[in-house]
Amino acid sequence: MINNFEILKTTCIIYAFVFGGASLLTYAFRKTNWGRNIKAAILMWLVIFSLFIFGAYAGWLVFACIILPIAIISIREFYKMNDVCGAPQLIIAVFLLILMALAIHYDRQDIFHAIPLLAIFIYFTVQLFRGSYKDITRIVGLQLLGLIYWGWMPMHFLRLHKLPGGFGAIIMLCTMIALNDNCAYYTGKLLGKNSPKFSPLISPNKTWAGFAGGAIATLLAAVLFGYTLPNFSLFQRLMLGVATIMVIPAGDLIESAMKRDAGVKDSSSLIPGHGGMMDRFDSWVFTAPLYYYFMTSLF
Repeated sequence: MINNFEILKTTCIIYAFVFGGASLLTYAFRKTNWGRNIKAAILMWLVIFSLFIFGAYAGWLVFACIILPIAIISIREFYKMNDVCGAPQLIIAVFLLILMALAIHYDRQDIFHAIPLLAIFIYFTVQLFRGSYKDITRIVGLQLLGLIYWGWMPMHFLRLHKLPGGFGAIIMLCTMIALNDNCAYYTGKLLGKNSPKFSPLISPNKTWAGFAGGAIATLLAAVLFGYTLPNFSLFQRLMLGVATIMVIPAGDLIESAMKRDAGVKDSSSLIPGHGGMMDRFDSWVFTAPLYYYFMTSLF
């Protein structure tokens, strides 16, 4: 069986060509707004890939030190965006995220799945101690949604890492997300001018042409990166690809809907030109749990 170092080495070689080709594309379109957007996207993806791939290779603890800050910052952005942010709520969120990480590390799935229930009790108790029931359902509901969606769900990356062959699974998932996102963007720009919109009310720039481009790239990743999941057949990897194709746009649209409902363009200004942590990891958050349960339940 291929070991993690061989997986890492092969992946780095492949992505050297991928980023090199993207850089040539950027140079060819350097004088256009599209070219400038490509340059920013390449740099951002290079940073994300370095963090995820080398962090996951370095070990579970290092990877946890990457996932936890992403989850904490995303929860804070969601709370501030919906005006339910306060020091007690953030402290509770950090405490519960650390508890999730410990439950994963010690293979206590019962505790991990019980934490959202514990969060209901804690958040309602804190709100009741304020001595008022005004808007308690809305406030606590949003706080719980933020914790579960932007905390509990991305923690499944740590669960993936604990699986046999987890490092390869993470590389496959990251590759599918990255190629889907970028190829959907490029295809939409090239062929989407007259294409029907994917969801015009929520995300008017997304087209069915872009969706098709992202879908093809995801299936190609399932085929070409088979070395990352050597125990999976081609059919199984294609099934993972199909599931990922369905979920990635959903994660993007849900985050866009959250922002439109809150009346904001970006979740924050944390990353200049790219918005906040929520904006960068919308597809990642929604895909990780489905990918994990798909792998463990069906195969």
